[in-house]
Amino acid sequence: ARSSSPRPAQPPPAAMAAARRPTLALALALCAAVALLHTAAFAGLSASAHARGARVARSAAIYEIMVTNPSVGARCRLNINEQTTVTEIITKARKEMDFEMAFLDGDWYLYEIEDETKPLSGSMGQLNLRPWGPEGMELHLLYQPKV
Repeated sequence: ARSSSPRPAQPPPAAMAAARRPTLALALALCAAVALLHTAAFAGLSASAHARGARVARSAAIYEIMVTNPSVGARCRLNINEQTTVTEIITKARKEMDFEMAFLDGDWYLYEIEDETKPLSGSMGQLNLRPWGPEGMELHLLYQPKV
């Protein structure tokens, strides 16, 4: 016949597995701890990485300029530095504005928006380069073929 004694409550299967295999439970706890440490290690920048980033930013300041072709209203933004030459800006702006046709080569000039009487030449560090903002640098790119 049946026994009337109450049965002890059995723990869930996962707890039984951990109790039977203490090394498995220890290994899982160790993996969780290592994962937590790696996550915390990449949460912020180290002081040396921050200092190095500041040095790089000082040595190679990037300026954003706007280049406009007023004849057709085409515009583009370019990121340059003080060593960027006017010739490089003309080449990049022509590419961005799709003015790369071979028959248009050679007769492009870059002017400051305030003064279109004298074309710019040389590197931008010599030409009143300033950060973008309300008084930022906008240049006009004009095609002026010699006839």
